Amino acid sequence: MSNSLAVATVTEALRLLIAHSVAPDVPFAVDVTARKPPADPPAQPTITVFLHQVTPNGSLRGHDLPTRSGDGTLLKKPIAPLDLHYLISFYGDERELVAQRMLGSVVRTLHEVPSLPKELIEEAARAPFLAGTDLASAPLRVRFTPTKTDVDEMSKLWSTMIQTPFATSLTYQGTAVFIEGKEDPVAGKPVLKRTVRAIPTRQPLVDRVLSRPAGSPPGADPVEGPVPAGHELVLLGAGLRADRVTARVGGLDVPLAAGRVRDDRAVVDVPPALPPGLHTVQLLHGLELGIPPKPHWALESNAAVFARRPGITGTVRVEDATGTGAVDAVLVLDLDMPVRTDQRVLLLLDEKRPPSDRPAAGYQFRAPFPLGERPDPSVVRIRVRGVRPAVYLVRVQVDGVQSALTLSTEGTYDAPSVDLTGTN
Repeated sequence: MSNSLAVATVTEALRLLIAHSVAPDVPFAVDVTARKPPADPPAQPTITVFLHQVTPNGSLRGHDLPTRSGDGTLLKKPIAPLDLHYLISFYGDERELVAQRMLGSVVRTLHEVPSLPKELIEEAARAPFLAGTDLASAPLRVRFTPTKTDVDEMSKLWSTMIQTPFATSLTYQGTAVFIEGKEDPVAGKPVLKRTVRAIPTRQPLVDRVLSRPAGSPPGADPVEGPVPAGHELVLLGAGLRADRVTARVGGLDVPLAAGRVRDDRAVVDVPPALPPGLHTVQLLHGLELGIPPKPHWALESNAAVFARRPGITGTVRVEDATGTGAVDAVLVLDLDMPVRTDQRVLLLLDEKRPPSDRPAAGYQFRAPFPLGERPDPSVVRIRVRGVRPAVYLVRVQVDGVQSALTLSTEGTYDAPSVDLTGTN
């Protein structure tokens, strides 16, 4: 980790590395300078080292989070990891291929010595304009790798340097320079006691969601399908057991007793406040860690979907009924679970015993959306219009999940129903 002079120190150290390596390879003096490629190409052999771009290092930029506590206290110095992008250009007598001879020397050097040696960083730090740099003490060395630049990218790069003629060049990336903040964090207390706990874990997996009446014996077989009121969920899967298991049902947390969780099965009570509709259920595994032990979430299962089925209780009441040839009325339905104001409710009517000389009548009516405030959230009022006088089977659909009909001893649907044969 380094101070604000780190970037300039890397550039100067790279310049020194190139200058020291190219001198033995060519029989002429070479001027190695850290600057932008000149508008007037120099007559003498010259190498320019130009830092043309600085970008955050994508794989390291989040390693120092969080740096502060919730009250703003600094926990550790923030660190900015940067990648440095250099354009190294070569100038010399083209008849003797001077630029290409120097290019070959630089390529060989940066391939053999890709990381800046500490000795060169210390030599760069002796420059008066770099007094105070601490890059030499950084635990990681900046590493240079050549970057592939096609003709289009190279032309865009040189076009940004107005009136600067193109020169034989290389592009290299230095990874990574860490610049840390100036503020020192508050010293924390020493560790009083260490607790290490090794626990074999595996991701809990929920394969199926079944249900059965609440309070059923442990051996009772659960069934598939929508989950009515008064039923508990039975989750089948693998790796479900842990020290502490909580089920998250439709966003509500339900702690599970140890006797209700096996490795392949978990029994979950459905919160009574859960409205009808489609919901997800998943298991959260917690561990007791620390002194004193505190719960921590360790693993969570996949989220499995189930349908909570509404049911119509009691008698469907008819209010404000008018008409003789066709009935207009308000049907009042008492449900066995609350319905939120933002849920979409649909009433389904099917003629119970149609005469043989015509087809059965059927209707669909939508409740107002939103339902609005109601004294009892489990009561829904829906207006019907233009209904043929008859006795109808009644179903309610909430967010796509329909209530069920009961069967008579003859095997036909018989309830719940409403009589719309007259005006009440």
